[in-house]
Amino acid sequence: MTESSPLDVIFMTGANAAAVHGEYLALSGFPTLPPLFAMAYHQCRWNYNDEADVRAVDAKFDEHEIPYDVLWLDIEHTDGKRYFTWDKVKFPTPDKMLDNLATKHRKMVTIIDPHIKEDSEYRVSAEATKQGLLVKNAEGTGDFGGWCWPGQSNWIDFTDPKARAWWAAQFAFDQYLGSTPTLFTWNDMNEPSVFTGPEITMPKTVQHHGGLEHRIVHNAYGMLQHRATHEGHLHRLANQAPVVAQGAKLGPKLAPTQGRRRGHFCPPFLARHLPPPCLGRAP
Repeated sequence: MTESSPLDVIFMTGANAAAVHGEYLALSGFPTLPPLFAMAYHQCRWNYNDEADVRAVDAKFDEHEIPYDVLWLDIEHTDGKRYFTWDKVKFPTPDKMLDNLATKHRKMVTIIDPHIKEDSEYRVSAEATKQGLLVKNAEGTGDFGGWCWPGQSNWIDFTDPKARAWWAAQFAFDQYLGSTPTLFTWNDMNEPSVFTGPEITMPKTVQHHGGLEHRIVHNAYGMLQHRATHEGHLHRLANQAPVVAQGAKLGPKLAPTQGRRRGHFCPPFLARHLPPPCLGRAP
């Protein structure tokens, strides 16, 4: 019994584990070849307080001769939990901070979630609202709103090709001010999480591109955010394939490192509604 359509079941009949794995990859697509730094040690916690804290942590790794390649920043680095921004007091010179890490061949990752703080003075929110790129309410008469880390928020509709193209453009250096070629991305909360929603996610009746109810695209939503983020990194710097994106899924693999908290499945019946995700390119 399913809520939206017949259930697609795929049987893999390989004679051994290696053969089954090969059949799975033939079905879902092969993973992007990860850069070496994606497989090295990454340092992450909630939360590094400011640029001085980043310098101190970085220096301690050197002092104790502990090798590491990437430092991650959680949501508190932003201006009031507005993604694609930096806290002007705590992180006033992010490009210099990134360049300092880069002199040691180290990278940084910042978190960027799919919920956007509802704020007409926030460029990302204003543009997405004006261009109609947000998930709609159940009636399709207005933008769906709910509560997440920034407070009252809206959600980008990643099932819309125009929304994905717009999202990818936000990673350009003249849009994501303070970013550099050694800054990469962590996508999270893309189940999607809605603190005020049923089961802490979107209501199943809210509308996506083409009038599709959320119940139909729920398990594809996070994968489509990863896809748009990945394409943004490709666009801003030719062949910069690596994107650090938290979340695991069945389907073409766009991210070189993936967590175990989420499972995303895009069943074949969605093909008539959504274009197939592109495979990533090796760096």
